[in-house]
Amino acid sequence: MKTPPPERVLPALGLLLRGCVACIGCVVHVGLLGCASEPRTITVEVVPGHEAGAFQEDPPVARIEVTAAAVEGDVAVSASAAPGGALDFGEIPAERAYTFEVRGLDAAGATVVRGRSASGIYLPSVPGEVLRLFAQRTGRWARPPGGIAASRVGAPGGVLAERYLFLTGGAAAGAAAGDVDPGRLDAYDLAGWGGSASSSALPRAARSLVVRGDVLLAIDGEGATWTDLLAGQSAEASLPTGLGSFAEVAGGRTVEAADGRSFVVGGARAGEPSGAPGQPSDAVLVVGADRTLSVARLRHARAGAAAVWVEGLGLVVAGGSAEGAGVEVLGDGATAFLPRPFPPDATHGAGAAVTGPGEIALVGGVEGGAAAPTRRLAPGCAASCAAVEVAGAALPAAVVDVAAFALPGGRVLAVGSEAGDGGLTRSFVADVAAAQVEELPLREPRRGATAVPAPNGTLALLGGVHPEGTPALAIETFFPE
Repeated sequence: MKTPPPERVLPALGLLLRGCVACIGCVVHVGLLGCASEPRTITVEVVPGHEAGAFQEDPPVARIEVTAAAVEGDVAVSASAAPGGALDFGEIPAERAYTFEVRGLDAAGATVVRGRSASGIYLPSVPGEVLRLFAQRTGRWARPPGGIAASRVGAPGGVLAERYLFLTGGAAAGAAAGDVDPGRLDAYDLAGWGGSASSSALPRAARSLVVRGDVLLAIDGEGATWTDLLAGQSAEASLPTGLGSFAEVAGGRTVEAADGRSFVVGGARAGEPSGAPGQPSDAVLVVGADRTLSVARLRHARAGAAAVWVEGLGLVVAGGSAEGAGVEVLGDGATAFLPRPFPPDATHGAGAAVTGPGEIALVGGVEGGAAAPTRRLAPGCAASCAAVEVAGAALPAAVVDVAAFALPGGRVLAVGSEAGDGGLTRSFVADVAAAQVEELPLREPRRGATAVPAPNGTLALLGGVHPEGTPALAIETFFPE
């Protein structure tokens, strides 16, 4: 499950990129030039996936730009043409690994379509001599080609090898997936634009995950296991000092720090299907960059709290308890949480995202049985602290288990589940700067889907089940702008 390694690349070749732009996208012919052989042609196709009319929607695409940039940073070529026109990139070295970027511009020059390949593509190793690139309308959900082999409901997910999106654990989604081992990995390949499934399963059905390259830490209520997917080896993780059992953090949200650490926050675990908060916990599992495990404890046990990493401050945990401070912070390098003087906050199910230097927004969640307001706060505050409500950016429905992702311009993409039995997955862009909110409908209504930040700069939704009970196998991606 890796991009072809450098040793498979044909040495000492040059690339000549020439081609034309087709009606719905573009087809670029890539000539591989050798010293004593005829040029080999690789075709790069830009495709709209399941959204066939993406390039013709209003405003239609008037011009397409395609860029190929070497991962090493020493080569970058681009060309543009109107639909039906020609592209000419000239010669570039074939021994480099490339990332492709596609932009579709309207008649006013605004970008309305975007696409980006996985990183590290070696063109001489492309199977079938055809490289497909998916491009989509910006600012909305779209479905790339293919889908996953089997779906899951409420499953943790992640990224492997900077290329594969995957789900594991969770509950089977519909009868078609009823016989799937919950420990199996179901993946989507961002280079090949299709699904694949692991031939074997993890030793346990994960409720929480930590990913380290090709190595996974799967956590359930009974324990935790490290699995090296490339080596096919697993080893039980030792219970760290200070943690009674892994059940204290199983199901907790995983927050990544800039220094390579991961935090599994038991107090931020998903709630019940009815929308009620889950079991309170004060435990946070700290996974070091070297895979060592330790524990930090919140001052108060929380249920459905929001958690986010704030650069220069540390891990911030907010809400989820009617007692104690509304915000607690585990400082960068600290081993104990410190309360910040915010009023108690019993909101559960909200998501948190960084919206500016030292500032976060809390979006979604439930407070007193009703939809909670969107709020801004400075978690580093030292005295007379209070969250500021942003009335125009409140979600129009009670949405829990919110995963929040920062967008440019102080905006937050919030993805969560409607509170109540069988609540559908819904997504919104809350603009805390302009005090407004917009719902982004999914292409396929579903419940129990998982949001995963993809390595090509998009946000991906995987899994879930349709309202009628069938598995949702198509993935959906969002390109911000």
